[in-house]
Amino acid sequence: MEGSSNKITKLTQTIPDDLVEHIISMYLPVQSLLRNPIQSRDFDFSGIYSRRRRRSQSEVVSIIEKVFNEYKGSEIDRLVLVINHLGVEDKVISWINTCLDKNIKDIALDFSKSKKVMEIPINFSDLESLQDLKLRSCKFEIPDNTPKGLRLLRMLSLMRCEVKKETIVAIFSNCFHLESLELTECRMDGMLSIQAKDHKKFKSLVLSSMRGLWNIHLDAPSLEIYKYNGYVIPFNFERTYALKDVNLHYNRNFSPSYYDRSFFVVINMRFFINVSVLAATTIFLEVN
Repeated sequence: MEGSSNKITKLTQTIPDDLVEHIISMYLPVQSLLRNPIQSRDFDFSGIYSRRRRRSQSEVVSIIEKVFNEYKGSEIDRLVLVINHLGVEDKVISWINTCLDKNIKDIALDFSKSKKVMEIPINFSDLESLQDLKLRSCKFEIPDNTPKGLRLLRMLSLMRCEVKKETIVAIFSNCFHLESLELTECRMDGMLSIQAKDHKKFKSLVLSSMRGLWNIHLDAPSLEIYKYNGYVIPFNFERTYALKDVNLHYNRNFSPSYYDRSFFVVINMRFFINVSVLAATTIFLEVN
C-alpha cells in the first residue's frame, strides 16, 4: 500500500494541478483527504459512520473539522453530510456556510440520526450556483420575496421535512430549470398545488407517504414521470400533455373518512388514459 501511495504521488507530480484536482474529486473518498495533500472538491461524508469502524459523534465531528480546516481551495462542488447534529449545530452551520461561500453546486444534508429536526438558517436567495439540493429531517424556509438564487436548481429532494404551501409557490416561481421534485414522508397542510405551466424542463414528480396531504392540484405541461405512494386522495391535473410514465401505489388501509376511496380510484384514472406506462397496486382490481 505504501508503494502504491508513492507511485500515486509521483504520478500526480507530472500532471497539471487542475487535472489532478478533478481526478481526486471524482474517484477518491473523503478519507483520502486526510492522507493526501491534494484537496478534493467533493466533500462526501456519507460513509463516515462505517459498520466496520463505529465512530462516536466527537470522532466524526473531528474528522469533518479537519477536512474543512485544511482545505485551501476556492470552490467546493459537493457536500454530502450525514450526522447527528445535536450539540454541534454551530459547527454544522459553519460547514454549510463555508460551502455556500465556495459556490457549492450539490448539497445533501441528512440529520435523521437524531430524532430532532435540524433548523438550517440558510438564505436561499444567495444560492445562485446550487443545482441539486437534498434535505432530510431539516427545517428551512425559502423567502417569499422572489429570491434571485436557485435559478439553476435542477433537482430538489425533501424527506421528513415540513413543506409549506408558500415554499412550493416560491420554488416554482423561481426555479425554472427544475427537472425533478421528490417529496418523501413530508408534512403538508391540505393541498399540494404545483403551478408549472411556464416550466419547460420539469419532468419528474415523486410523492411518497405524505402526511396531511388530502388533495393534489397539478398544472405541468412538461411533466413526463409521476410517482405517487400514499392514501387514495383526489387528483386534479391540468395540461399534463407530456405525461407518459405513471406509478400509483395506493395504500388500501386508510383514506380520509369523507372520501369514497373506490370513487377516487376510478375518477383519478381520467388523467392517465394517454400514458405509455401505468404501474399500479391491486386496489384497482378491488373497486367496482
